[in-house]
Amino acid sequence: MSFKPDMSVNVAGITMANPLVLSEGPSSGSARLIERAARHKMGAIVTKSVRLEPSKSENPYMTATAGGLINADWTDIGFDAWLTELDKLKLDKPLFVNVGVNYCKPPKAAELAEELQKHGADFVTFSDYEPENLVEVVRYTKKNVNVPIMVKLPPFVKNIGDLCKRLEDAGVNMIAAMDAVGPAMDIDIETRSAILGSDGSFGYLSSAPIFPLTLAYIAEISSNVNVPVMGVGGVSTTDDVIKLIMAGATCVGVVGTAILKGVGVFDTLADGLEKWMIKNNVKNLAEIRGAAQSSMHRTPRKDLRAQADGAACNGCGLCEISCYAAAINMKSEKAFVSDYCSGCGICESVCPANAIRVRV
Repeated sequence: MSFKPDMSVNVAGITMANPLVLSEGPSSGSARLIERAARHKMGAIVTKSVRLEPSKSENPYMTATAGGLINADWTDIGFDAWLTELDKLKLDKPLFVNVGVNYCKPPKAAELAEELQKHGADFVTFSDYEPENLVEVVRYTKKNVNVPIMVKLPPFVKNIGDLCKRLEDAGVNMIAAMDAVGPAMDIDIETRSAILGSDGSFGYLSSAPIFPLTLAYIAEISSNVNVPVMGVGGVSTTDDVIKLIMAGATCVGVVGTAILKGVGVFDTLADGLEKWMIKNNVKNLAEIRGAAQSSMHRTPRKDLRAQADGAACNGCGLCEISCYAAAINMKSEKAFVSDYCSGCGICESVCPANAIRVRV
């Protein structure tokens, strides 16, 4: 019998219909764009980073590459204009208003947050590539802001456990990670010139290519905190959403894919998550949150070898092609594993029929 799974999440008293969040970026840079996005199946929306003064990026400032997105967009309407935009909004879902701390000092960023909560921010959030600034801004903000506080961490922070503890001690309500990775660039081989118009033609890489990095980062952060975590960076499929939740995330942010595929991708992701929950008899997301954590520190095995299921094998030969040890051969259009197998696992990951496994 089918059932209606509960996809809602609650963070610091703020309830979201589902865990999907449009994270800060070009798709949420004005009231008009936020209202357009809000028509789709997302649990919350984060505004583009608010800056004190208006700014405009050099053209072009985004390019699709290698399945991902390189972005050098620093455009913003400025703080005063944002207050006007926020006053226009009438949303049926929570609004996170993001302040770019790298554009102003932590005390000033806290002042901006205090004003932004008066204009409809359900959550105030801060992003910065200097982690120490995030700890400082949470301390300042906690004094005069009544709405919950989130910070977004840059990639590859060292001593992540210590940083998370200090953020929690300062009063943070949710931690998001991670920001785009860079610098990155691309070149047009026909014109023999760099594509982006920014200084140095550099931008920051997001979307699918960085997802494995995000997944590992979220798993590490989730094992070090008591507050909810938002996984953002590289999410492009329903499987990505599920993996981040299994790594420990409460919410899942989407940025680059919403640009490359449009904000309608949230409908696809939400519908896919619901179907997966029904198929796997998962009634609410708490049942799978952090489910992969225990397997991350299991007893190492060095004696596993690939096992092929002849009945399931479709004879495509991808396992044979990818086997660096030349341990797999196709016999009568079925995979056969020899004693040369080292148990590396690549065959399992490329098999479209799930006919070969290394894991027990």
